[in-house]
Amino acid sequence: MTRVTFYRSRKDNLLTTVDLIGHAGYAEEGEDIVCAAVSSSVQLIHALLYDVQRIAVDTLIEDEGAHIRLTLPEDQLAEGQDAMRAFLLHLSELAQDYQEFIQVTEVYNDAAD
Repeated sequence: MTRVTFYRSRKDNLLTTVDLIGHAGYAEEGEDIVCAAVSSSVQLIHALLYDVQRIAVDTLIEDEGAHIRLTLPEDQLAEGQDAMRAFLLHLSELAQDYQEFIQVTEVYNDAAD
C-alpha cells in the first residue's frame, strides 16, 4: 500500500510537505496502474513547483522511489498552495477508487510551527 501524508502548518493551515511511502501493490512491477498514477502525479507536481513556478522544493527520494518527500520552503509556502491542494485532491480521489492500495491523510506538522 502507498501511504501519503500531507502536512499542514498549524499556525496558518498551509500545506508544507507531502510524504509518500510504499508501493501500491495493485499488480506486478510494470503493470501497476495505481503506482504509475502516483508516480506520474509526483513527477507532474514536482515539475510544476520546481520548473514552472521556480519554487525550490526540497525533494527526498529513498529506497528506489518507495519513499518520496516534497517540502515547500517556508518563504514560498503561499506560492505552492494551489499545486499542493491540487495534488491532495488528485491523490484523495485516486484513494477513493483504490482504497486497498493507497491511503491519504492530512496531519498538522507541529514541529515546523
